[in-house]
Amino acid sequence: MKKQLIALKILQIAVDALLILGSFALAYFLRIGFYFSSEFPFGPFFLIAAITTPLSILFMFFIRAYKLSQQINSLRHFQRLAFVALETTFVFMILYYFTFRNFFSRWILVFIFILVLISTYIWHLLFRWILKKAATQEIGVYRALIIGSNRPAEAIIKILVDKKPHIKPVAIINAHGGSQKELHGIPVVGKMNVFEQSIAKHNIDIILQMDHLEQSLNIINYALSNNLKYYMPPELLGIFQGHQLIEEVEGLPFLKVHKEKKWWHQIW
Repeated sequence: MKKQLIALKILQIAVDALLILGSFALAYFLRIGFYFSSEFPFGPFFLIAAITTPLSILFMFFIRAYKLSQQINSLRHFQRLAFVALETTFVFMILYYFTFRNFFSRWILVFIFILVLISTYIWHLLFRWILKKAATQEIGVYRALIIGSNRPAEAIIKILVDKKPHIKPVAIINAHGGSQKELHGIPVVGKMNVFEQSIAKHNIDIILQMDHLEQSLNIINYALSNNLKYYMPPELLGIFQGHQLIEEVEGLPFLKVHKEKKWWHQIW
């Protein structure tokens, strides 16, 4: 990962930790009132909150909430953060009960769940906006070479140009040739005979292969040899989008295909 992206991710994680701690504190004052109660001391409460917060951050990593490819403004990411908020609430409840044996209010747990969920989700939406702004200034951007100029390639280029994620298309190769000079402002630089030259010239970090399946082995081997990221949509292999899963067999990754992918296929 690029150094700028590492710095931005550290910022995201640090703010998440502060927001979770702040949610605990705000939940305390919303339930007790804006003063320190002698019946339910703030010190022990915040001590358990401070122990719980790193565990919540670890759980964020476990559910892959910090992946750059996440669609932040999606129901799936909201569900991930809901799991984090639920885990935070339960871990806090268990640690506090087994440490101090009594609990002042169950409502405070509800406040913790709601505040952690809302604050982290709003921050992740804001962080996505920060990443987009950074991408416009070439900060932490992966420069991509697109292999192919067919309709799927045109669709992904349009998405990347419009949404400005951390992947920026900078050049297109069309092995079949043609009269196209550009797609959505991205230049078509030629056929596969300029493949290596284009990677060097445009300082490429990622190869997105959208066409020319017969060239896959050569492209993959070049990417592996030169430490480049490589992506290929399953449609290029004749697999309909949404039917595939990655599954391990004795630690080895395999592409698993379902005729109709159900929600439980992700967990069973």
